[in-house]
Amino acid sequence: MPGGGKVDQPLPESSRKFIMGVLSSGTSRETEAECQDCTLLLTFVPVKGEDYVNIYGLDITERLSAEQAGKQAEKVLRETELNFRALAQNAFDSIAINNEDGNYIYVNNRASELSGYSIKELLKLNITDLTPTDDINKVENRSKKRIRGEPIEDIFKAVLLRKDGKEVPIEVAATRTIWQGRPVDMVFFRDISEREFLERQLRQAQKMEAIGQLTGGVAHDFNNLLTIILGYSQVTLDHIDKDDPIRKSIKKILRAGKQTATLTRQLLAFSRKQVLEPKVLNLNEVLTDVQKMLQRIIGEDIKLETNLDPNLKNVKVDPGQVEQVVMNLVVNSRDAMPEGGKITIKTENVVLDKDLSRVIPESFPGKFVLFSIEDTGVGIDKSILNQIFEPFFTTKEVGVGTGLGLSVVYGIIKQHDGWVNVYSEPGQGSTFRVYLPAISAKIEDEKEDEIFLKDFKGSDERILLVEDEAGICEFAAENLRENGYIILEAASSKDALDIFKSEDGNFDLVFSDVVLPDINGLQLVDELLSVRPELRVLLCSGYLDTKSQWSEIRKRGFRFLQKPYSIVDLLKTIREVLEQR
Repeated sequence: MPGGGKVDQPLPESSRKFIMGVLSSGTSRETEAECQDCTLLLTFVPVKGEDYVNIYGLDITERLSAEQAGKQAEKVLRETELNFRALAQNAFDSIAINNEDGNYIYVNNRASELSGYSIKELLKLNITDLTPTDDINKVENRSKKRIRGEPIEDIFKAVLLRKDGKEVPIEVAATRTIWQGRPVDMVFFRDISEREFLERQLRQAQKMEAIGQLTGGVAHDFNNLLTIILGYSQVTLDHIDKDDPIRKSIKKILRAGKQTATLTRQLLAFSRKQVLEPKVLNLNEVLTDVQKMLQRIIGEDIKLETNLDPNLKNVKVDPGQVEQVVMNLVVNSRDAMPEGGKITIKTENVVLDKDLSRVIPESFPGKFVLFSIEDTGVGIDKSILNQIFEPFFTTKEVGVGTGLGLSVVYGIIKQHDGWVNVYSEPGQGSTFRVYLPAISAKIEDEKEDEIFLKDFKGSDERILLVEDEAGICEFAAENLRENGYIILEAASSKDALDIFKSEDGNFDLVFSDVVLPDINGLQLVDELLSVRPELRVLLCSGYLDTKSQWSEIRKRGFRFLQKPYSIVDLLKTIREVLEQR
C-alpha cells in the first residue's frame, strides 16, 4: 500500500468507523498497525468529493526499536544514578563536594553525623566554617594551589571543627573533578580519633619498652657493683673493732650502698625485670597492714579513708612489691594536696567482658581485683596525662622526688599481669585504678624454718663458682673459703666445663651467674648435670630478661639468688641448697 490503491474487501467494524471519521472530518489521520514481523505507520488521506480514502503505509519497525532502546537506556541510567546516590548518601566515609569557593554543594549522611550539622545546614556553609582557626590558612593555601594547578597531596590529615566546638582528627582524600559542568572538589574524610589513640598507645608502649631495656641494663651493672660494695663493706665492718673510728665511715658506705640498691630495685621494677616472690593473699590484708604507716607518711592535714570489700577475691602477688605500689601512689596523692585533703583507698571485685574491655585502655576480659586510690588534689593536666608513667618525668620541683614513683608502679603491676588506669581533671583530683587478676586459690599458712648462724658454715664442700664479673667472683670466693668451703672459680661456661672435667666432676654444688659471655648458666648446668645428676645448683643474676630464662629456672625448681646479695644471704642460701632433700 505504499503506493496507494483501493481496497474492495470488507473492513472490520473498527476500521470502518475510523475511515468514516476521516471522511467526515475531511482531514488526514495516522495510526500504527502491527503486522506479523513489522510495525506500519498508516496514513489515511480523504479524496476530496469522493467517498473513499487513500491509505499510505510506512515500515517504522527500526525506528521504534531505537526509541525503545533509548528509553530503556535512560531508565537504566536513572536507576544507576539513584543507586549510586543512595550508596554515596549512606557510605561509611563522609563525602562532600565543594565548589571553587569552598561552599558545600553536596554532603552525605555521614558528613552530617560527624560534623553535628544537618545536611540542610551544611549546604549553607563553607569549608572554613568547619575548620579550626589555626588551620584556616592551610585550607586556603591548598585551595589557591589547586586553582593554580600546582601539585598538592591528595591524602592528608586535618582537623574538623564540629558544631558543638569539639575538634575531631580526620583523614582526608580529595580530588578535583567536573560535576554538573563545573570544576569541584570531591572530598572523602573519616574520623581517625580511635586510630590515633591506638597509635599513641603503641608509641607509648614502644617507648616504655625501650626505656625498660635501658634501665634494666643499667640496673644489671649497678647490681654487680653493689654486690661488691655491700659485700666488702659488710665484711670490713665485721673485721673492725667496735671502737675503731673508721667503723663509722664504713657504716656510711654500707648505708649509701643499700640506698642505691633500693633505687636499683625501683629501676628493675619499672623495667619488669625484678624477681618476684608471689604469694596467694587477700589485698585487704596488705592494705590494712600498711595503713598505719601510710597515715604517718601523709601527715595530719590529710584524711585517709578505706572502703574495703569484705568479699574480696584473692590475688597472687609479691606482697612487698604491692606495698611499694600502694606507698608510691599514696605519696603521689599526698604531694598533690599541699594544703591538705582526703585520700580514699577502695577495693572491689570486677568482671570485664569483651565489650567493656574495649573501652578500658590496656585491659582484657576476665575477673579482677580492683583497688583504687582517689585524692582531692590539684589533678593532672590532660596534656601530660600520658607521660606520668615515664621514668624521671615529674612536675615537682628540682630535688623533690626521683621521678620514678609512678613508673615503678607501672612496671610492678605490668609484671603481675595487671594494668593501671588514671582518671583526672585539673582541680578535681585524681583516681588511680589498679587491676590485678583474681584467682580462686586459697591462702596457704606460711611457716618459716628457723636457721641459726652456726648452720651457715661449710664442711669442706666443693663448689664450682662461675661468675664473669671479676670483682664479684673474688668477693664470693674469698668469703666462701673463709667459711669452710673449697672453691674453684671460672669466668665463663667453657672454663667451668674444663675445670669440671679436670676435677672428674668432684663438686657438691655449682653456683653460677645466669648471663655468661658464651653459653648461659642454664645450659651450663644441663651439661654438668648430664655428667653428675646429683650435683646441687644455685643460680644468680642482677636482673631478669629473656637471657636469664627466669620462667625455665622456676619450672625446673632451681634456687635463685638475686644480686646484689650479702654474704649472709649467700651463706644461708648455699647451706639451704646443700641440705635440701
